[in-house]
Amino acid sequence: MFIEFDLNRNDFDALMRHCQTHRPSTGDAREDQRLLDALEALLEAMQASDQASSQS
Repeated sequence: MFIEFDLNRNDFDALMRHCQTHRPSTGDAREDQRLLDALEALLEAMQASDQASSQS
């Protein structure tokens, strides 16, 4: 899946912090785990994108 964001630096940093700190509490352990997995994948993609853009 390909998703593209056009974020300024402050929004990018805020979203990264949210991915690192948010802990879902839906009441459904499986749903919480899916959300954590998605946030982790988003964080990893954002970190890779940030590294790639800083090397350009």
